[in-house]
Amino acid sequence: MVGVITQWDVMAHPISTIRSFGWIVFFKAVEPWQGKTFLGLLRDSGMFGAPVSKTPEILERCVELELRAKRIYKALARAFADEGLIGPFFAGLAEQEQYHADLLEVCRAAAARKGWKSQLFNPWDDYLPRLEQQMDAAYADVWKIDSVEAALQLVVEIESAEINQVFRAALAATDSAFVKKLRPFKEAMEAHMTYIVGRLPELSPNMTLACRELRAKFPGVPRQA
Repeated sequence: MVGVITQWDVMAHPISTIRSFGWIVFFKAVEPWQGKTFLGLLRDSGMFGAPVSKTPEILERCVELELRAKRIYKALARAFADEGLIGPFFAGLAEQEQYHADLLEVCRAAAARKGWKSQLFNPWDDYLPRLEQQMDAAYADVWKIDSVEAALQLVVEIESAEINQVFRAALAATDSAFVKKLRPFKEAMEAHMTYIVGRLPELSPNMTLACRELRAKFPGVPRQA
């Protein structure tokens, strides 16, 4: 099985997988010849029906936030494709945002079956409309960016906003041992921020101070990154 959640992730936590999604999904996920993603298996198994309260709507909006960030980074990757390592840096960010969106889609399926702890996400409800507006505005203005420095500064602005806290809150509010225990969920944000604060100073020494401030917001990011 390929995708953000691999066969080995599932095999490391069989009980959590079975309790969250049932035996059929588990057996399909660990089949050695299975070529689908875990998310694809959930879709094929009808795991995205039966909405729980407003959980699907909230998580759909969280997914869309990640996809908005992906669209911004893809646009920057195309714009700076001829600027050495800059284009690949943005392409990597776009892939990571898709990765986050896929993880949140799995959360949607898990929450529909196992529940949603709304009290853990409620503090972030009011941030969603503002974040959606900010991301839409950033995408509308991305075509006006004409320098590497401005493009890298936009990364700092996006990642300093509450989008990453909302991602974490969505994971925390999903009442599923599968989401709590599996490595991809636990490591996604740290890996994302480590990539950013490690690469930005390499691409532009002017980003060093901004990276220090960004790292301070995410204590789990290694200081040597």
